[in-house]
Amino acid sequence: MDVKKKLFKAALFRKEYNLAKLLAEKYDNAQDKIKVINVVGTNGKGSVSNYLQRQLMLNYKKVGLFTSPAFLKHNERIKINNYIISDDDLQRIIKNIKNEIKTYQLTFFEIWVLICIKYFLEQQIEIAVIEAGIGGRVDATNVFNNQLAVLLTSIDYDHTEILGTEIKNIIENKIGIIKNDCPLFVSASCQKYFSIIAKYLNSDRIITSEVYPQAINYYQEFNVGLVIKFLLFFKFRINYLLFKVNPVLGRFTQLSKNPYFIIDGAHNPEGIRACIHTFEMLNNLNHAEVLVLYASSQKKDYTQNLMLLKEHFGTNLYITAFKHPMSWDITAINFHNKTKNWKKLLLQNQTKNILICGSLYFIPLVYQFYLERM
Repeated sequence: MDVKKKLFKAALFRKEYNLAKLLAEKYDNAQDKIKVINVVGTNGKGSVSNYLQRQLMLNYKKVGLFTSPAFLKHNERIKINNYIISDDDLQRIIKNIKNEIKTYQLTFFEIWVLICIKYFLEQQIEIAVIEAGIGGRVDATNVFNNQLAVLLTSIDYDHTEILGTEIKNIIENKIGIIKNDCPLFVSASCQKYFSIIAKYLNSDRIITSEVYPQAINYYQEFNVGLVIKFLLFFKFRINYLLFKVNPVLGRFTQLSKNPYFIIDGAHNPEGIRACIHTFEMLNNLNHAEVLVLYASSQKKDYTQNLMLLKEHFGTNLYITAFKHPMSWDITAINFHNKTKNWKKLLLQNQTKNILICGSLYFIPLVYQFYLERM
């Protein structure tokens, strides 16, 4: 079911958010019946959340998962035991909360959190993994108080217009989701920020993780290490074979290997660096036969991303725009390689190793095109 037309009209951001007020006044804070694990961070939240859900399914009968953004279908945001919410259930819940959405002027993301809460309560899940959208303290997912733990994946500059322009502000916002003295599990990628994190939490509540070198790629070494640390701490069952697959479509997904065709939703400096590093670690990569295509969302600070990509790939780097309300406008960007027709560019370069990165609004379009034409 494509509910985009029904829900995308809702504002993305407001100065004041009303979901907590709605839950208190109309639901008696029923969301607190759900035991949750909150996942916050700049990059890696989707991978960590999906890895974690799969492992928790070994320990619980019903495990909920809330993630964002969706890749191909909006229903993907809400899952139980890795099954997405059905079209019928989604449509029914939207119909039931229609008046509440209007009365409380809920934003797009608040609407999805409310749908998630209602569905998880109906289905009587035992535990839920909740991925934050932006930040932590200011995020719509900051309505859950029954926390088992909070996992912090990484820290970098992103959504600075909301989270602040200094790392300390970003960290304070992300870990501001923690309540009731629950533990914070910190990715090894945050090692240089441990001293800042310790300013906001007592050291006995901070649990640091290690990298897991056996992960499928460099990207996932930190994410898997974080998940394992959490699972070992709570003495959950672990199936290490579940870490041998890429948990999220569009996060350094290799659609083909000879030649390589890789899509990756890297859209901030930390993600771009990890993308470049992971790409360079591939076996038998011929650097003379590489095409890199990048597209950004309009609200992203793309300057450093382009600098990093250009520094590494030089004239093999192209930029493009795409059909979506959030696409950037490349007409005013001073850049050597621009293409208006990215589909034609890809078809003309099928013998090269192709890496496509940037906006998570763009990457699904490339994926669909690849399945249909490449």
